[in-house]
Amino acid sequence: MSTLNRREMIQMSAACGMGAVIGDAEFSEHALGVDASPAQGTSGASPIQTRMFWTWDHSTEWALNRPGAHTHGSCNEYGRSTDSFVQDYTALLRWCGQHQIDAVVVWGLLRDGHGGVESAKRLCDVAAKENVRLLCGVGLNAYGGVYYEGNSPHNLERHLEAHPELLAVDAEGNPLSFTIDLNGKKTPITTKGQPGPRGFYQACPSRRENQDFMAESLGWLFKNLPLGGVQMETGDTGICQCKLCRDRRQHSTSDFSWLSWEDMGLMYPLATNAVRSVAKDAWVVCETYSHPQPHHGPDKPPKFGDTMPAWAAAELAKFPRGVFVQWVADYFMKNGEITPAWTAEGRVTKGDHRHVMRSHLATSWFGNRGELAVDWLANLVQRSIASGFEGISLFGEVSPFHAGAELNYLALADYGGADNHKVDLDSFQQRIAAPLLGGADNARDFLRFARLLSDRGKIPAALTSIYGRLASLPPDAARRWCWLANQLASFVPLEP
Repeated sequence: MSTLNRREMIQMSAACGMGAVIGDAEFSEHALGVDASPAQGTSGASPIQTRMFWTWDHSTEWALNRPGAHTHGSCNEYGRSTDSFVQDYTALLRWCGQHQIDAVVVWGLLRDGHGGVESAKRLCDVAAKENVRLLCGVGLNAYGGVYYEGNSPHNLERHLEAHPELLAVDAEGNPLSFTIDLNGKKTPITTKGQPGPRGFYQACPSRRENQDFMAESLGWLFKNLPLGGVQMETGDTGICQCKLCRDRRQHSTSDFSWLSWEDMGLMYPLATNAVRSVAKDAWVVCETYSHPQPHHGPDKPPKFGDTMPAWAAAELAKFPRGVFVQWVADYFMKNGEITPAWTAEGRVTKGDHRHVMRSHLATSWFGNRGELAVDWLANLVQRSIASGFEGISLFGEVSPFHAGAELNYLALADYGGADNHKVDLDSFQQRIAAPLLGGADNARDFLRFARLLSDRGKIPAALTSIYGRLASLPPDAARRWCWLANQLASFVPLEP
């Protein structure tokens, strides 16, 4: 799709947004006046304390050779079986338990189409056994509410169908309910009563009835499932422009805006209180859709991945004490490097909140799904540590059977940890990648060849080199090299 349509698509989903690319200069710590070492943290403590996987149920495929998984998108229908859903996440949670990944976020956790509450209970049992927190992705004003899809009183679509007066509206008073295709075309939803998800639905955050619905649903969620926590979002697919919302907000014009910091400042305290009233130890992750780099230009409606306007600090201060505040780095990376746009000002303050940086590396939103990204991830984690972050979140939908995903996940587990405080790529390559790929020289070649997706004229020669070394490699190492060869070859046009 075109760049314009791709950007419109990324703005449609906080869960799946790619972000823009900014600048051409290479990353320079000294030029930015920051130190990427962990020395700014507590002496002796690992700088990264929290690691998370972020997933959509419809795109998670850890139980292999089963039909129906999606490779792109958000709010898609679920195309696999109930058994596949349970087996996908059972395998994922067990891997996390073995590799020090602390939490797994599941958007679409509760759907009638893959077993609803009973399937989720089974996964809660697996998560508890593996000492991994299972977090339910919950849209407060959008993204389905607590029960993502189904005939449940806690499903946002059903709630809004029963109470259409509570729908969010645009500046002309039309409901903010629509579908969007892969070309970025939006179509209003006019039918009712059909099984979802059929698109994006927004609830007006200013209406007390919607606030009560959200709080009651969150209470129900934690009374019925022993979850490790929740990742919450207020929505980045448009904000309500009714009179109540316009009067409440001080920094949103009547023009279209993708998201609202003021809605976050309103909803996150209400939602957190609802969760903690039932599960006081639950993790609460609050999405900002933004980067902490201050915005110095003229005030404008924020969109996914933007810098943080100065006035948003007052809304951030309303986020409850002890929650995780989640930010997004994609606008501040280009070709795997941190851009000069992320300066020493783009730093979070430790104290009342814990901060997590996330990225869409190795997804179809920001490159190629499952591609090798260990060097890019090292750049991101280094800068995140220097900017005060204690947590990193990465997409975890692709099975580690695929070598690119496997190495990315192992890098997430390693970077900023006890054995790699300084996020040293060479150290990771030597200690972890080399034994899996047939030695240190092979590990370096593996990464070098993976980067040929941006220099495709060199792929044929690389394939010859790969095929020539397969016979000398141990079986598992050869399998990983076959994965890379197949990925590279898929970008070479077939001869007629």
